[in-house]
Amino acid sequence: MKTSVVQEESAVRVKSTSMFFPEGIIGFSEHKEFEIINDKSKEPFVWLESVRDNSLAFILIDPKEFQQDYNPILSSEDKMALQVNDLSECSIYTLVCVPKDSDEISANLLAPIIINKNNKIGKQIILHEQDYSVQHLILEQMLRKIEETDVSSFAQTK
Repeated sequence: MKTSVVQEESAVRVKSTSMFFPEGIIGFSEHKEFEIINDKSKEPFVWLESVRDNSLAFILIDPKEFQQDYNPILSSEDKMALQVNDLSECSIYTLVCVPKDSDEISANLLAPIIINKNNKIGKQIILHEQDYSVQHLILEQMLRKIEETDVSSFAQTK
């Protein structure tokens, strides 16, 4: 994947190759071309930024960062639109909402952003008949994962 590095006020942001969303993002159908921007200081979060209007950007996260068993099922129409046979050919992200009370940070597990890793076609899909929430609270799960990682890395150094 082609990337470029941009230095901005002491933060390093890595931009990925442009991705094409034929249908846009829900509510923003006129925006078709996006880039993933990874600011290392903000990991595990990344930005999905419109190429057409860089003031339009969404916070994304890989749902495996907080819910290891997240496994959306793609419809045959979604597979066809993304030009994939199965989810292993894709990167999966969820939109993140950060309200004033940051303890209430949530991810939309019901409408993930799916990107074909090979051809960079993206689509926000709506999962039907799957038991996920549009406001899945993630802070507690992320903190627990960090604690578990810290404990296991400590145990490995002993």
